[in-house]
Amino acid sequence: MKRLYFFIAVSCLPLVGFSQDITGLWKGTMFNDSTKQSLPYEVFISKENGKYTGYSHSWFLVNDKKYYGIKKIKIRVAKDGKIVIQDAALLENDYPVLDNVHQLNVLDLVNSNTEATLDGPFATNRTKQYSELTGHINLKRVSPSTESSLMQYLQRNGADNGIAAAK
Repeated sequence: MKRLYFFIAVSCLPLVGFSQDITGLWKGTMFNDSTKQSLPYEVFISKENGKYTGYSHSWFLVNDKKYYGIKKIKIRVAKDGKIVIQDAALLENDYPVLDNVHQLNVLDLVNSNTEATLDGPFATNRTKQYSELTGHINLKRVSPSTESSLMQYLQRNGADNGIAAAK
């Protein structure tokens, strides 16, 4: 009988991870394996009709000059509980050259008593001009009222998808 209870408990573990809340503003860093640089990275996630959507704000250094990009992102929870974030559309940037670079993040959600974090690897696609990039992302959930370039952009441009609900 103990084995039956153990089997049921272990079988239900992945379902527990799926029900965890990942909505809100996430701030942290993106570490680039090639350049060994860690730069700010922000993600805002909302949920409507059972589907996650969101935005990201990333920074990159090229020849010691800092560039930014704001993107619409697709978000899903994989069967293994990983949070998969993919670029969907570039909304605003000051990149010197546009070359159709897309980023994929595969993150673990870790909840402690005091904070929630999203942590894991990222990779970009290879293009004619750029090699694939890899690295690591570490984000902490913060209050939407926290100083945030991404939230300022979203409010300025009327992208209210879930922003009011997150406050």
